[in-house]
Amino acid sequence: MSYGKFQAAIFDYGGVMAKSPLGRIEMLATQFRADKQTIIQLILGENADFDNPWFEAECGRQPLDETFAEKMQKIFNQHELIFNLEFFRSWVADAINEPDLIMEELVHELKESKIKVALLTNSVPEFWPVIEKTINTRLFDCIIDSSVVGFRKPDKRIYEFASRVLSVRTSSCVMIDDLTHNIEGAQNAGMQGVLFTTPEETKLSVLKYFR
Repeated sequence: MSYGKFQAAIFDYGGVMAKSPLGRIEMLATQFRADKQTIIQLILGENADFDNPWFEAECGRQPLDETFAEKMQKIFNQHELIFNLEFFRSWVADAINEPDLIMEELVHELKESKIKVALLTNSVPEFWPVIEKTINTRLFDCIIDSSVVGFRKPDKRIYEFASRVLSVRTSSCVMIDDLTHNIEGAQNAGMQGVLFTTPEETKLSVLKYFR
Protein backbone atom coordinates (compact mmCIF):
# COMPACT_ATOMS: atom_id res chain seq x y z
CA MET A 1 0.00 0.00 0.00
CA SER A 2 1.27 3.47 -0.82
CA TYR A 3 0.02 6.80 0.46
CA GLY A 4 0.09 10.41 -0.63
CA LYS A 5 -1.51 13.41 1.02
CA PHE A 6 -3.22 11.41 3.77
CA GLN A 7 -0.86 10.58 6.61
CA ALA A 8 -3.07 9.73 9.58
CA ALA A 9 -6.24 7.85 10.48
CA ILE A 10 -8.16 8.82 13.60
CA PHE A 11 -10.55 6.28 15.11
CA ASP A 12 -13.50 6.73 17.44
CA TYR A 13 -13.85 4.18 20.23
CA GLY A 14 -17.52 3.34 20.76
CA GLY A 15 -19.16 2.23 17.53
CA VAL A 16 -15.85 1.89 15.66
CA MET A 17 -13.07 0.22 17.66
CA ALA A 18 -15.69 -1.33 19.92
CA LYS A 19 -19.07 -2.45 18.71
CA SER A 20 -21.69 0.22 19.22
CA PRO A 21 -22.55 0.70 22.90
CA LEU A 22 -25.90 2.28 22.03
CA GLY A 23 -27.58 -1.06 22.59
CA ARG A 24 -26.84 -0.52 26.27
CA ILE A 25 -29.19 2.45 26.19
CA GLU A 26 -31.92 -0.18 26.55
CA MET A 27 -30.61 -0.79 30.08
CA LEU A 28 -31.03 2.88 30.97
CA ALA A 29 -34.44 3.05 29.34
CA THR A 30 -35.62 0.09 31.41
CA GLN A 31 -34.15 1.47 34.64
CA PHE A 32 -35.53 4.97 34.12
CA ARG A 33 -38.85 3.70 32.71
CA ALA A 34 -38.58 5.71 29.52
CA ASP A 35 -38.38 4.94 25.82
CA LYS A 36 -34.94 4.61 24.30
CA GLN A 37 -35.16 7.73 22.13
CA THR A 38 -36.01 9.89 25.14
CA ILE A 39 -32.97 8.59 27.03
CA ILE A 40 -30.72 9.14 24.02
CA GLN A 41 -31.95 12.72 23.72
CA LEU A 42 -31.66 13.50 27.43
CA ILE A 43 -28.16 12.10 27.83
CA LEU A 44 -26.53 12.02 24.40
CA GLY A 45 -28.55 14.48 22.32
CA GLU A 46 -26.39 17.05 20.54
CA ASN A 47 -29.18 19.53 19.86
CA ALA A 48 -30.82 19.66 23.27
CA ASP A 49 -32.06 23.01 24.57
CA PHE A 50 -30.37 22.59 27.96
CA ASP A 51 -26.85 22.53 29.39
CA ASN A 52 -25.86 18.88 29.35
CA PRO A 53 -24.11 17.56 32.50
CA TRP A 54 -22.94 14.48 30.61
CA PHE A 55 -21.16 16.63 28.05
CA GLU A 56 -19.56 18.55 30.92
CA ALA A 57 -18.42 15.22 32.35
CA GLU A 58 -16.94 14.27 28.98
CA CYS A 59 -14.98 17.53 29.06
CA GLY A 60 -13.56 16.68 32.48
CA ARG A 61 -15.44 19.46 34.23
CA GLN A 62 -18.14 17.45 36.01
CA PRO A 63 -17.50 14.31 38.08
CA LEU A 64 -20.25 11.70 38.20
CA ASP A 65 -21.19 12.78 41.71
CA GLU A 66 -24.22 14.10 43.58
CA THR A 67 -23.97 17.45 41.78
CA PHE A 68 -24.13 15.58 38.47
CA ALA A 69 -27.18 13.70 39.74
CA GLU A 70 -28.90 16.92 40.77
CA LYS A 71 -28.31 18.46 37.35
CA MET A 72 -29.55 15.34 35.58
CA GLN A 73 -32.63 15.17 37.79
CA LYS A 74 -33.60 18.73 36.80
CA ILE A 75 -33.55 17.59 33.17
CA PHE A 76 -35.37 14.35 33.93
CA ASN A 77 -38.06 16.29 35.82
CA GLN A 78 -39.25 17.64 32.49
CA HIS A 79 -40.29 14.11 31.59
CA GLU A 80 -41.38 13.04 35.10
CA LEU A 81 -38.50 10.57 35.30
CA ILE A 82 -36.22 9.66 38.21
CA PHE A 83 -32.45 9.73 37.71
CA ASN A 84 -30.54 7.03 39.61
CA LEU A 85 -26.88 8.02 40.08
CA GLU A 86 -25.74 4.66 41.46
CA PHE A 87 -27.19 2.79 38.51
CA PHE A 88 -25.80 5.30 36.03
CA ARG A 89 -22.28 5.16 37.48
CA SER A 90 -22.37 1.37 37.27
CA TRP A 91 -23.69 1.60 33.70
CA VAL A 92 -20.60 3.65 32.84
CA ALA A 93 -17.86 2.01 34.89
CA ASP A 94 -18.95 -1.63 34.70
CA ALA A 95 -19.74 -1.71 30.99
CA ILE A 96 -18.70 -4.72 28.96
CA ASN A 97 -17.88 -3.82 25.35
CA GLU A 98 -16.89 -6.08 22.48
CA PRO A 99 -13.91 -5.11 20.31
CA ASP A 100 -14.38 -4.84 16.56
CA LEU A 101 -11.69 -7.16 15.26
CA ILE A 102 -11.98 -5.93 11.67
CA MET A 103 -11.25 -2.37 12.80
CA GLU A 104 -8.34 -3.64 14.88
CA GLU A 105 -7.04 -5.40 11.78
CA LEU A 106 -7.36 -2.13 9.87
CA VAL A 107 -5.29 -0.29 12.48
CA HIS A 108 -2.58 -2.94 12.15
CA GLU A 109 -2.55 -2.63 8.35
CA LEU A 110 -2.25 1.14 8.47
CA LYS A 111 0.58 1.02 10.99
CA GLU A 112 2.46 -1.48 8.84
CA SER A 113 2.20 1.03 6.00
CA LYS A 114 3.64 3.80 8.21
CA ILE A 115 0.32 5.58 8.55
CA LYS A 116 -0.11 7.31 11.90
CA VAL A 117 -3.13 6.17 13.89
CA ALA A 118 -4.89 7.84 16.80
CA LEU A 119 -7.78 7.06 19.09
CA LEU A 120 -10.10 10.05 19.60
CA THR A 121 -12.91 9.46 22.06
CA ASN A 122 -15.51 11.36 24.02
CA SER A 123 -15.16 9.74 27.40
CA VAL A 124 -15.20 10.19 31.16
CA PRO A 125 -12.51 9.04 33.64
CA GLU A 126 -14.84 6.39 35.06
CA PHE A 127 -15.09 4.74 31.64
CA TRP A 128 -11.39 4.58 30.79
CA PRO A 129 -10.77 1.17 32.45
CA VAL A 130 -13.50 -0.26 30.20
CA ILE A 131 -11.67 1.00 27.12
CA GLU A 132 -8.40 -0.51 28.31
CA LYS A 133 -10.07 -3.87 28.95
CA THR A 134 -11.72 -3.89 25.53
CA ILE A 135 -9.06 -2.82 23.05
CA ASN A 136 -5.28 -2.70 22.84
CA THR A 137 -4.67 1.00 23.36
CA ARG A 138 -0.94 0.48 22.70
CA LEU A 139 -1.77 0.09 19.02
CA PHE A 140 -2.24 3.84 18.68
CA ASP A 141 0.41 6.50 18.22
CA CYS A 142 -1.62 8.78 20.46
CA ILE A 143 -4.87 8.82 22.39
CA ILE A 144 -7.05 11.91 22.66
CA ASP A 145 -9.55 11.66 25.51
CA SER A 146 -12.10 14.48 25.73
CA SER A 147 -12.12 14.40 29.53
CA VAL A 148 -8.36 15.02 29.54
CA VAL A 149 -8.10 17.73 26.88
CA GLY A 150 -11.21 19.63 27.98
CA PHE A 151 -13.31 19.63 24.83
CA ARG A 152 -15.24 16.98 22.94
CA LYS A 153 -16.33 15.99 19.47
CA PRO A 154 -17.75 17.65 17.43
CA ASP A 155 -15.85 20.72 18.71
CA LYS A 156 -13.41 21.75 15.99
CA ARG A 157 -10.65 22.19 18.56
CA ILE A 158 -10.38 18.53 19.46
CA TYR A 159 -9.70 17.51 15.86
CA GLU A 160 -7.11 20.27 15.50
CA PHE A 161 -5.53 19.13 18.75
CA ALA A 162 -5.34 15.54 17.48
CA SER A 163 -3.59 16.62 14.29
CA ARG A 164 -1.05 18.65 16.27
CA VAL A 165 -0.27 15.69 18.52
CA LEU A 166 0.18 13.53 15.41
CA SER A 167 2.37 16.26 13.84
CA VAL A 168 0.32 16.34 10.63
CA ARG A 169 -2.05 18.83 9.05
CA THR A 170 -5.77 18.35 9.57
CA SER A 171 -6.07 18.02 5.79
CA SER A 172 -3.85 14.94 6.02
CA CYS A 173 -6.19 13.16 8.45
CA VAL A 174 -9.12 10.81 7.97
CA MET A 175 -11.60 10.59 10.84
CA ILE A 176 -13.63 7.40 11.32
CA ASP A 177 -16.73 7.75 13.49
CA ASP A 178 -20.22 6.27 13.73
CA LEU A 179 -22.02 9.57 14.41
CA THR A 180 -22.80 12.01 11.61
CA HIS A 181 -22.28 15.14 13.72
CA ASN A 182 -18.80 13.96 14.70
CA ILE A 183 -17.91 13.42 11.05
CA GLU A 184 -19.22 16.89 10.25
CA GLY A 185 -17.06 18.28 13.06
CA ALA A 186 -14.00 16.63 11.57
CA GLN A 187 -14.81 18.01 8.13
CA ASN A 188 -15.28 21.46 9.64
CA ALA A 189 -11.73 21.16 10.96
CA GLY A 190 -10.43 20.29 7.48
CA MET A 191 -10.30 16.50 7.77
CA GLN A 192 -11.84 13.84 5.61
CA GLY A 193 -14.50 11.78 7.31
CA VAL A 194 -15.65 8.19 6.99
CA LEU A 195 -19.00 7.39 8.59
CA PHE A 196 -18.93 3.90 10.05
CA THR A 197 -21.49 1.56 8.47
CA THR A 198 -20.36 -2.06 8.63
CA PRO A 199 -16.80 -3.06 9.56
CA GLU A 200 -16.18 -4.49 6.10
CA GLU A 201 -17.51 -1.48 4.17
CA THR A 202 -15.82 0.98 6.50
CA LYS A 203 -12.45 -0.71 6.15
CA LEU A 204 -12.66 -0.49 2.35
CA SER A 205 -13.71 3.17 2.52
CA VAL A 206 -10.78 4.06 4.78
CA LEU A 207 -8.18 2.20 2.75
CA LYS A 208 -9.15 4.15 -0.38
CA TYR A 209 -7.58 7.25 1.18
CA PHE A 210 -4.24 5.55 1.69
CA ARG A 211 -3.69 3.83 -1.65
